[in-house]
Amino acid sequence: MFAKKCPSCGVRLGNFLYADACPHCHEVLKCNLPMQGTFHAKVAKAKSWPVRVFFSIRDLVEA
Repeated sequence: MFAKKCPSCGVRLGNFLYADACPHCHEVLKCNLPMQGTFHAKVAKAKSWPVRVFFSIRDLVEA
């Protein structure tokens, strides 16, 4: 996933392993860029009533 060497100039990245661009030739390292797709956040679903009761009792005891 992360390049150990720059594909254009071949310089070892070393401490710049997670860099977005090569520190030597300043070419963009496409393999180090975040994924271009859209991420869907998980929507919190309503919990069943026994789970809600359990957590409300737990919160009451901890308070």
